[in-house]
Amino acid sequence: MLPSVRASNQLAQLYWLERSVPRVPAIRGIEGEIGRALDALALPSANFSGRSIAVTAGSRGIASFREAVRGICSWLKRQGAHPFVVPAMGSHGGATAAGQRQILAGYGVTPDFIGAEVVASMETVSLGRTPEGFETFMDRAAADAGGILVLNRIKPHTSFSGKIESGLLKMIAVGLGKAEGAREFHRLARRHGWEPVLRAMADKAIGAGKVIAGVGLIENQFHEVCSVRAARAEAIPETEEEALLEARALVPRFPFEKLDLLVVDEIGKNVSGTGMDTKVIGRGVALAAGEAPEIRLIYARDLTAKSQGNALGVGLADFISERLYRRADLEKTYINVRTSLNFPLARLPMYFPNDRAAIESALAALGGPGAATQRLAWIRNTQRLNCLLVSEAVADELRASRDWRVLPEAYAMSFDADGNLISPLD
Repeated sequence: MLPSVRASNQLAQLYWLERSVPRVPAIRGIEGEIGRALDALALPSANFSGRSIAVTAGSRGIASFREAVRGICSWLKRQGAHPFVVPAMGSHGGATAAGQRQILAGYGVTPDFIGAEVVASMETVSLGRTPEGFETFMDRAAADAGGILVLNRIKPHTSFSGKIESGLLKMIAVGLGKAEGAREFHRLARRHGWEPVLRAMADKAIGAGKVIAGVGLIENQFHEVCSVRAARAEAIPETEEEALLEARALVPRFPFEKLDLLVVDEIGKNVSGTGMDTKVIGRGVALAAGEAPEIRLIYARDLTAKSQGNALGVGLADFISERLYRRADLEKTYINVRTSLNFPLARLPMYFPNDRAAIESALAALGGPGAATQRLAWIRNTQRLNCLLVSEAVADELRASRDWRVLPEAYAMSFDADGNLISPLD
């Protein structure tokens, strides 16, 4: 184990760092905005009247998610359709129907709230092969429906960069493919590239004639939906390309270039597909120079309850708490990593009995810097970066920032009787 820091090494005082305002304001009334976006497509009424329509619902922690799902279901009912929701999340939830239903329930996507049935199954049908030979799968209930309306957030992906990353095409090709389709996608993507396989498989699924339209959500730096993009099936790729440009500019980023220690309260699948967003912490994915800060050590304190034990992404941390270690369900984690083929994300770092021991050992490994020179930051998770705590050395660099404000009162890290941090970031 790393040596403990000397008692003479004091922890730096921390300061609240807040983003002043989001670049784009949040939408108020997401359900109405979705309805207006779909109305603008002027889709033929014959697509809906009396027909069962599948609505996709994924496993990510999307802002206003349950309201968005309900908004689509309500709009479909006004068109005379009979909507139902399918969990479209590849192998997540332990690759079981019950696990995927439970994920949606954790987000509040329940029949009582959305006013529609949730049909969860891992059964798929093969849609055949793309011209490149890529077999494409689809959730059987969705394939048997009268049509599919795809919902997802559009954002940069944590494993690759391109004109299309994480959004509607990914939901069609991977999410709706369930575990079988997700495995095939990741296997092929490793050989042929992420974006080419994503486009080819999604094109095959759209060509099957079941996808009617897509609704893409864009979030601002405050993790709020700030834009809704709807598109007919044939226009989804072009619409998503345009939306990704907007989304990329709004991704939360750290406002500093270097950090000695990042303390993360929680990692989890509802935060990011990789537990921590790789493009925020600058690990696990190739990035352009200056796209993310250089972080010497990362300490992860806990796993979100909505992850249901799936600790994928733990390998991005340098060390973790025993609490996180005990909550990790390795079977669920390994199912996910065997699907994604990103094995380093499941590596287990060493764990510490409590936060005090972890932070003291981290400072020792950094050479025992004094309080005035410690470059520390403390965040809830990599999705919530509009408000964080930073040490004085970092705060001093940002006091003149237009986009960020440093609050004047200092905050001292405090520990409970068990030596664990009392987090003010909840």
